[in-house]
Amino acid sequence: MKEQKRKKPKRYDYRARVLAVKSEQRQRQEGNKAMATSGTPPVTALGAVAPVTPAPVPTEVLKADAQGTVSVAKAPVSAEDAAVVTPPEAPLAPSNAEAAELPPPAELPSTDVKTVESPSPAAAGEGTSEATKSEPAGKKLKAEPETLEQFIEYAYGRKGQALTLKSKVEKQIAQNARLDDAALSSLLKLAKGDTLLAVPRQILLLSQEVTGLPSLKAALTSFVANVMLRHPVFSDAGVQGALRNLPEGLPPAEALARVAAFEPSTSEVAEPLKSGDLRDLRHNAVRLFVTWLAVNRSLNSEELSSLLFQVVWQPAAKDLADDNARLRALTDIGQAAGVGLACQRFRQQAIEARTQQDQAQREATSLRDRLSAAETQLADTAQQLEAARAELQALRDSSAVEMEALRRQHAVEKTHLQHELEQLRGRLVKRLTDSVDMLEVGLSALRKDTPRVPVMVERAEHVVDELRAEVQELREE
Repeated sequence: MKEQKRKKPKRYDYRARVLAVKSEQRQRQEGNKAMATSGTPPVTALGAVAPVTPAPVPTEVLKADAQGTVSVAKAPVSAEDAAVVTPPEAPLAPSNAEAAELPPPAELPSTDVKTVESPSPAAAGEGTSEATKSEPAGKKLKAEPETLEQFIEYAYGRKGQALTLKSKVEKQIAQNARLDDAALSSLLKLAKGDTLLAVPRQILLLSQEVTGLPSLKAALTSFVANVMLRHPVFSDAGVQGALRNLPEGLPPAEALARVAAFEPSTSEVAEPLKSGDLRDLRHNAVRLFVTWLAVNRSLNSEELSSLLFQVVWQPAAKDLADDNARLRALTDIGQAAGVGLACQRFRQQAIEARTQQDQAQREATSLRDRLSAAETQLADTAQQLEAARAELQALRDSSAVEMEALRRQHAVEKTHLQHELEQLRGRLVKRLTDSVDMLEVGLSALRKDTPRVPVMVERAEHVVDELRAEVQELREE
């Protein structure tokens, strides 16, 4: 009996819902730009929706609402579909209270914007509208960003969670990848609310996953550059020069050190940041700046690891007071992949350094052996040189003695020769003189009235004999 008396649930008025959605579509088409620049908090969950301006609702719908049917005064629209018309068949998402009571659905709504993780329903804020509990089977919510503006709004709705895009959505956005002044101003106002810089790095990483669409990639990178240049953490002139890759900019290590040590002034922030928020801001800014360097200066993972170690990790490790603090730091590591990558690079560098060290030691040993052999050879050569010098000196001494002896011998021989020459000269003079005298006597005998020829003959024969004897003696000497 109690089951018979139980009130049956009222049927969902689908027609009224269709009318409300069509009315909402007309309003969105007229005020598309105003909706895009409105201050409505972004939706963070896949199925969550944001509040919009109520559309005119038929009288019968209001009556049905009063009788307990589902309210359609607040037509839901997701933040990622802020400028996209929602199909009439799209069902509403459950409210926060209902989401806490209902079990999770077996299948998430299909969307072309994939996210790595989805936040809890409470992260959507108070802007989430109510939805019916009974939905037609097979109906799925579609939220496909069609413009770059819509996608960036969706990205800021994710509040720093990782993003990916399907290829068809990339192509759709690439067809309208330019931001006009009004859209850029609206998005920069939205980015100004991200005081901790949680979103730009995800957009920058996503831009590197875009292939074959250079306009979309350049537009995403340009938007991130505008956000970075306007944020107080990058307001230093040297840091901005490094961001723009100007000659007067700071080196990457020094610029990163200034970003890591950022201290906000009272004029730069409306409200002073808490210590935890400031720590998160510095952490996000460092990661964003390193990502920017990797994208725009083509730094490899080894250079980035060295830069982070020099500026961030090593100074942080010096602040660990004792072993317990070091143990806590080691066991509090959250991103194992990043730590593994850095450690892998450092391990590879250590292996390469060890290999180079071993090679250098082998080369040093070889050089020492060569040096020792050269020193031994030098010593032998020095000994040979000393021996050659001694032998040369001995030769010089002996040559000097021999020369002196030769000089003396030559002087003696010269004296003897001079004496013999004088003797020879005296003898020849005497013999020639005697021969002349004898010939004169013979001539005198011939000049007489009666020539005495025999005398002349005798004298002549005597002279000839003497001369022959002298010639023979000269030949014998």
